[in-house]
Order: sequence, then C-alpha cells, then structure tokens
Amino acid sequence: MKKYKVFCSFGAIDKGIKKHELVAVENGKDIYEATDRLIKAVRDDALGMEKYQRGYTAAVYPPTEVEYFREVKRYEYYIRAILQPDHGPKNDVIEYGIVEEDE
Repeated sequence: MKKYKVFCSFGAIDKGIKKHELVAVENGKDIYEATDRLIKAVRDDALGMEKYQRGYTAAVYPPTEVEYFREVKRYEYYIRAILQPDHGPKNDVIEYGIVEEDE
C-alpha cells in the first residue's frame, strides 16, 4: 500500500515551496487506484477556498509525474485544478504536489 500526501501550492508547484500546505492524504496500492479520490480531494479543496466558493466550477486533471525540468524535487506527481468563473474571462490554475510514500 502507498500513501499519497497532497499539498496545495496556491499557484505553481515551483513557487513558494515552503508555504505549500497539506490538504489531503489518500491511500491505494498505486497512483492509479487512488486517482479518483485524489481528484475529489483536490476539487473539494479548491472549491472550498473562500475566493472560489461562489460562481466557480473546477476542472481537475489526473495526476501527472513531475517533469525533470521542474525546480521542485519534493513531489513525485502533481494535479492541476482549473477554476472557471461562471461569468468572466479568466480562469485560475492551482497546482497540487503529491508525495508518494510506502505505508
């Protein structure tokens, strides 16, 4: 079994790494088994932020391995949440880093 710790970056996972906040912990035999729960946890967290509680929907994409060129080395995976306003031209993007640990 693996444990997946999800950290909110409040933007891009490469920025303000020391300010990232633990928002969820999910378990699964691998990332694929935990994917649906990770997506739900990220959607719930993003839409729970005060700014996004009214008038926003969230599109959350499955976990992706962190690319080699990223500055952050703490995470194995990341999830991107796109927050779309019901009325307005600009979407916001929040990346969540995921640490994978053996249980």
